[in-house]
Amino acid sequence: MNQPNQTSKQRAQRIQIDYYKQKTDLDRYRRYAVITGIVSAGAYAVFLIWNMPAGSRADQESGNPLAGHISTGPLADAHASFEHQCESCHADFTPLDAAAPVHWLPLIGIDENAARAHLESSCQTCHPVGTHFRTRMNDDFAKLDQNCSLCHEAHRGRDFELTKIDQQKCAACHRDLQRVTKDAVAVRRRVGGFDKDRHGDFFSLRRTDPGRIRFSHAQHLMPGQVGVDVRGGMTLDRLSPSDRARYRISEQTDQDLVRLQCDDCHRIVGQDIVGRLGDDLKSVDVEMLGRSMSPIDFERHCVACHVISPGIADATTDGRTSGENLRLPHAETSGVMTNMIAAAIDGARATGRSRHRRDNSKSKPPPGFGSPADPVSDWRVTQPEIANARRNVRQQCLECHDAGSITDEAIEAANSDLTSDMIPTRWLRRGLYDHAAHRQIDCRYCHAEAYPPNDDMTQSEFDPDAREKPMIAGIESCQGCHRTAGTAAPVSLNDPLLRNMPTWASDRCTTCHRYHAPMKGSDGSKRETETTEPGDLARTP
Repeated sequence: MNQPNQTSKQRAQRIQIDYYKQKTDLDRYRRYAVITGIVSAGAYAVFLIWNMPAGSRADQESGNPLAGHISTGPLADAHASFEHQCESCHADFTPLDAAAPVHWLPLIGIDENAARAHLESSCQTCHPVGTHFRTRMNDDFAKLDQNCSLCHEAHRGRDFELTKIDQQKCAACHRDLQRVTKDAVAVRRRVGGFDKDRHGDFFSLRRTDPGRIRFSHAQHLMPGQVGVDVRGGMTLDRLSPSDRARYRISEQTDQDLVRLQCDDCHRIVGQDIVGRLGDDLKSVDVEMLGRSMSPIDFERHCVACHVISPGIADATTDGRTSGENLRLPHAETSGVMTNMIAAAIDGARATGRSRHRRDNSKSKPPPGFGSPADPVSDWRVTQPEIANARRNVRQQCLECHDAGSITDEAIEAANSDLTSDMIPTRWLRRGLYDHAAHRQIDCRYCHAEAYPPNDDMTQSEFDPDAREKPMIAGIESCQGCHRTAGTAAPVSLNDPLLRNMPTWASDRCTTCHRYHAPMKGSDGSKRETETTEPGDLARTP
């Protein structure tokens, strides 16, 4: 207590002016803690350095305690053989964690860029893949892209799957691409999840069908491929015997109309393997079944009904004409086609399957229309006949092709793979749809617009050139199953077209999108590179 009679000077003399110089118990404890930490860290570093050779040779799973000191965890099975060869991926004293403080590395002579290049080149030794549009990224994100361990976390245990990339890793860049790229974003700036708000509908559906073939799915799925007001629909007896067996549906007779099914033309790559194995399907690698559809081929899918003929039909033993032996090949240039037209006409006349110019017989019995050719008669095909036959062939070509697609230059380019496919095998170019995984679903679930609304459509209701847009359902058809775990389905899962498919599947970005672009083939073959569209990338993770 202050004494009432003390002066201020007397009271001040009671305070120790140098009190701050005196050490307290807290100061002494702090000093001992710092010294102990430094000594311990130094001793630990000496311990690791002294025992490093023995530790690198030791097997972590054998119980050597040192191995756990210098590893962040066991490697996945695929990389377990490198467990004790850290230098295969790591550069000395250089962290690969994108969040690690690296600004001090140059101060001790460590080149961060060299460390990333070392890691990437090590990965490329076994995984020769292209970059992820790195040339379009700014410098900061280009560095992240170079760090393979950013997405493929190696030290997560034996059973960890390196290719299962968490959606948030993709969203780290794609939730705002404008800050990632050098230039303006061309497609969609923000993608943060798989729903219409955060992802948007499929970009490919905004464009018209990139194919160059006049074709109406609705008409071809009608009985006989014609409207109900047209007579002469395609019947089974108008097909060749081999095609008749192929297109026959159960219990159909030869006089019934042909009714095409989707898989008559669209077959999953490897579907024949599925048919042969049946219950032994598990013995086949799922990747072999094919994620895509086999290309449409004229000789396999079209020629049964659309025979290219010079206009002279052959005769069968029952007097009916089929054109079976007078078929001309598809996609040949004018010079080749001229020779084949002449050979077809001469051959038909020489064998009696077609009347020659001076044959006036009217009642010749099968197997021919006229008398067999007389070697001394004037029966050879003439240039006017060839020209007329070529006009017939051209008209047949124009039923499906535009004039620019049947020039010699266009045909040569198509046959040499120098141009895009007239019927693309993939419409969703920015994502990869796995048809094999969805083969249980009815085609109508995703391609409802390809079907006629009913079997009462007239011929005038068909659009012979229905190429306004790809007949593919939007993102809402996928969200029924592909959604965040534990969330309710936005569509009814009782739809019979789903055919009891599982009610949930992953919504990871890598389910449909591949990150790495493939490397250009060493043989110079046409391969997709960084100039391809985003998502149109490698088919393996």
